[in-house]
Amino acid sequence: MNESLVYLSLGSNLGNKITNIQSALNSIDHDVGDIFSISKLYENPAIGFKGDVFLNCCISLKTNLSPTDLLAKLLIIESNAGRKRDNDLVYKSRIIDIDILFYDEIIVNCDHLKIPHLKLHQRKFVIKPLLDIAKSKIHPILKSSIYEISRKFKDFSDLIEIEHNLKNPFFRTLSNFNNISIEGNIGVGKTSLASKLSKDLNKKLILESFDENPFLKKFYEKPNNYALNLELTFLVDRCKELNDFNNQPDLFKDGIIFDYHIQKSLIFAGVTLNETDFKLYRNIFFLMTKNIIKPDLTIFLIQSEKKLINNIKKRDRVFEKKITSQYLSKINEAYLSAFKASKEKILKIDVSDLDFIQNEMDYKKLIFRIKKKLR
Repeated sequence: MNESLVYLSLGSNLGNKITNIQSALNSIDHDVGDIFSISKLYENPAIGFKGDVFLNCCISLKTNLSPTDLLAKLLIIESNAGRKRDNDLVYKSRIIDIDILFYDEIIVNCDHLKIPHLKLHQRKFVIKPLLDIAKSKIHPILKSSIYEISRKFKDFSDLIEIEHNLKNPFFRTLSNFNNISIEGNIGVGKTSLASKLSKDLNKKLILESFDENPFLKKFYEKPNNYALNLELTFLVDRCKELNDFNNQPDLFKDGIIFDYHIQKSLIFAGVTLNETDFKLYRNIFFLMTKNIIKPDLTIFLIQSEKKLINNIKKRDRVFEKKITSQYLSKINEAYLSAFKASKEKILKIDVSDLDFIQNEMDYKKLIFRIKKKLR
């Protein structure tokens, strides 16, 4: 069954409201579908009854549940959180309230379910957070965008933005891994992905200092003369970076994420070195990496050679201009061969159709692919 794009509204005005909403988000991510986006959190007064102020937000998610099954799951999540529903229609305080706002572009008109939500266009506490994540979304009945609907309200001054970022459970699966390495061919986007994940997972970022290798430019000009110097320098630098972290861990970070696997040293050396030099290098490699920190998970990005060449040209590094598709092909084959024989947890993810560096939605699609591989 194809996944549908759904928008939900969440609110709470009892107990620890932030915890209530965060717990609901975690349950939705686990039982309903993958959360794409979460709005800011807003405080607003109770409407239609006397009660404590509400905290409200809106989210978008992908789900393969039907509208009826989706409603059933959300009611269970509310019930598990402690909400008790009755048959009267009186507004009252609640520990959690989850409403279906939109389900793709469809219109549902059943006794127990109305989509779009009948009153969403009348509620500032729904429209304001929707502006954060879906201002261009068209209401399938009113034929107006959320932005156009918002302009019908005089102001939103009675809604107060709360300085608290709800955590997207989207990344919870990856958070289970303490140390993560990002691997792939030259130009695939390893550093960019590692940098993004470092922020989202609160992990210390370790990036390869390739531009500090004094033999890199010389290698691309005369590979036979400088291959061994190049690879040994990379090996020493990588081992030093990983050992430095192992000796002085960052107590404020939840592990590390780095844009290389130490195995990369052996993989590239196998391509660039002659047989004699490689035998020497291999012995040095195993000696130096015997007690090196290893990742709990490696994400190996796969990209077409055409796109790799295009990405390399875009970043315009002088020393990379002589890289050929043949060289990239050899590197890719070496990676696949090495990782096939590895007993470590390695996920191969094809990103040929994604621009996760510039496009936030593509970045989230990449995370979805990782999550599905881990399930």
